[in-house]
Amino acid sequence: MLTCRRGSHSVRCMNHSTIFGAILVLCLLPTAILAAEVRGLYEAEMQVPDQTRSERGLAMSAALAEVVTKVSGRRDARLQPKVAQAIRRPAQLLQQYRYRALPEDRQGELIPGEDPQRVYFHFDKKAVDRLLRDSGLPVWGATRPAVLAWLAVEDGGQRYLLSADSPDSLRQQVAREARRRGLSLLLPLLDLQDQRQVSFADVWGRFRDPVLQASQRYRPEAVLMGRLLRTVGGEWQADWWIVEGKDSERWRANGALLAEVVEEGMTGAVSWLAQRYAPRGDGSEVGHLWVTVDAVRSLADFARVEGYLRSLQQVVHVRVRQLLAGRVDFGLALQGSPEGVAQTIALGRVLTPAEPNTEPAGVGTATVTGRQHYLLRP
Repeated sequence: MLTCRRGSHSVRCMNHSTIFGAILVLCLLPTAILAAEVRGLYEAEMQVPDQTRSERGLAMSAALAEVVTKVSGRRDARLQPKVAQAIRRPAQLLQQYRYRALPEDRQGELIPGEDPQRVYFHFDKKAVDRLLRDSGLPVWGATRPAVLAWLAVEDGGQRYLLSADSPDSLRQQVAREARRRGLSLLLPLLDLQDQRQVSFADVWGRFRDPVLQASQRYRPEAVLMGRLLRTVGGEWQADWWIVEGKDSERWRANGALLAEVVEEGMTGAVSWLAQRYAPRGDGSEVGHLWVTVDAVRSLADFARVEGYLRSLQQVVHVRVRQLLAGRVDFGLALQGSPEGVAQTIALGRVLTPAEPNTEPAGVGTATVTGRQHYLLRP
């Protein structure tokens, strides 16, 4: 998923109300870009030359392979024996399919020569999750870390940084691969504020400090830097670097096509993040977790918290243990670790960790192992 924001140069042609709205969005930007709900994890669309049953079957297998990669965050998920068997017989997990032409605003994502006719597949979430857990693979929920991408490109003597407003095919290919990999990706505005803080040379040279400083306004969980070069022979070389806190990872990619090195960049980023955020699962129930939530002041608040906890990928059962004035204790049965639950909650916008002096009796500090204590956000 690619999140795009329009730069300040677009304001000149707007009316006053639109200008006010744009300014408001930019003012709220530092608090708006946090984790994101990635949509379409159990969906995929494939190019088909026709609507015959044989072509649809091939496309269905490819679509399921893409879905298990997105949901698990693992590029090798399709190679696991049970998953590989399911990919050979994908109809057992299929919920619906339909043919459709690619919308005009996404025609630019097509590789030259591709047919715009697509077949859309939607697979059963419970069946896919069960398949992955039975195979010992992670099931990564829709709440995922937001990644800000700074991409420096050198192509035929032209050098530029990719922005949310870039009109070229690279931005469209980045959007396509981010969506196919289940990656929540944001491109910078490259407005005057960005340009004062970071330059092409900073990104190309992988100078960490100015890039991370410029990234702070967007508040991403991770920052991805890419250096993409078209060689004299026409091939593409790319150096990728992802940073989260004090941790980082680098990798390289080469390909005859730009799409190939972009795919390696998005795949490498999501694989690295999945190792950190995706819960491990072996199909069995790992344990239980006690979660205390304060600032629950109404029935609507209670329903909001309970529904949110039930929506977490690692949670298989929620029950209320205790109700007090403004406070609810929940017992959670998990397929995954308490640490994974804490990470997922930290990415969301519903609960925030309670201060140490607000811990309920018997809990002590806010630990992620057996008990966790939160405040409901307004």
